[in-house]
Amino acid sequence: SHYYVSHDSINVFNENLKASMGEIEIFRLFSLSGEFKQIHVREEEKLELTKLVSRVPIPVKEGVEEPSSKVNVLLQAYISRLKLEGFALVADMTYIQQSACRLMRALFEVALKRGWAALSSKILAICKMVEKRTWGSQSPLRQFGSIPEVIIRKLEKNSDITWDRYYDLKPQDLGEIVKIPKMGKTLHKFVHMFPKLLLNAHILPVTRSLLKIDLSITPDFEYDSQVHEPSMLFWIIVEDVDGEKILHHEPFTLNSSRMVHGTDGKSATALANDETIVNFTVPIHDPLPPQYFIKVVSDRWLHSEATLPVSFRHLTLPLKFPPPTELLDLQPLPVAAFHTQHPTHEQLFRHFKFFNPIQTQTFSTLYESDENALICAPTGSGKTVCAE
Repeated sequence: SHYYVSHDSINVFNENLKASMGEIEIFRLFSLSGEFKQIHVREEEKLELTKLVSRVPIPVKEGVEEPSSKVNVLLQAYISRLKLEGFALVADMTYIQQSACRLMRALFEVALKRGWAALSSKILAICKMVEKRTWGSQSPLRQFGSIPEVIIRKLEKNSDITWDRYYDLKPQDLGEIVKIPKMGKTLHKFVHMFPKLLLNAHILPVTRSLLKIDLSITPDFEYDSQVHEPSMLFWIIVEDVDGEKILHHEPFTLNSSRMVHGTDGKSATALANDETIVNFTVPIHDPLPPQYFIKVVSDRWLHSEATLPVSFRHLTLPLKFPPPTELLDLQPLPVAAFHTQHPTHEQLFRHFKFFNPIQTQTFSTLYESDENALICAPTGSGKTVCAE
């Protein structure tokens, strides 16, 4: 209901959503949503749709006669910024695009709640692709929108340089890549404005099945109020060793108030030592896995993701609890045992003459010593008398 998704669509999602789905299946599932029941393929659109099918990056299994194929192709055409000829197709694409964000967000939340790590990561990436109109294979710098298309294309041609390496490049290196030296400084500025976080974690076993994690998150990018939102949302996700199951997830907001504002009043720089500590607990199982993965993923920026492996190699768990104390076959202790030291105490238990086996066995510890004691016994076994 939060995303105004019809029950028809939820029914389709429940029947078809699987943890192992890839991008092809996710786009196909989106196109089967009940929201697009009224979309039909017109005869005059088939030729243009056939051309679009060959131009979009993700293959479409159905033929162009199928309405679901049209929905799929038009969504991909929107992300790819392809120009359409038919006016009716433009109107349909606008409707599909308006529904795409909320439906994909709904799918992401379903995958997140079901604990499917790989699927939720893929769907969140598609959500951001739709919002930014940028494919994951394209340069992350496209998301700024103010860098000329020619420059972006030159960067994308150098696909052998991974995005992580861009942070180590100097302005002159970036200028050489695009063959325009004077653009080096500008590109260097944008690279270091891209949201990046540094992670550090301290782990503490609470019990043999529960682990407390203190996660330190430090922004490591230049904040600009004209580019970044005042509050930047990230998702903290803890995955198991196989990267299949989500053990914990929670949203995390990085506020601009935690940044240092520049002298011009417009720009600001994230403090390298301005860390935020987030505390949470995750389950651990026997046998102990070698490690977990903590991911902090931006809700809005593609490729803005930090991963921290947490190794359990040197983790020492608490000892297993000893078995419960055996109930001994003792002679029942008479209530008169109070008589020698505190005769008045005997009056508290005047309704019976002897203590039961549990009360007898615990008497010396509870009454004659000041030691701590924990008594776990069924209802009606005389624990209240022990406390008295």
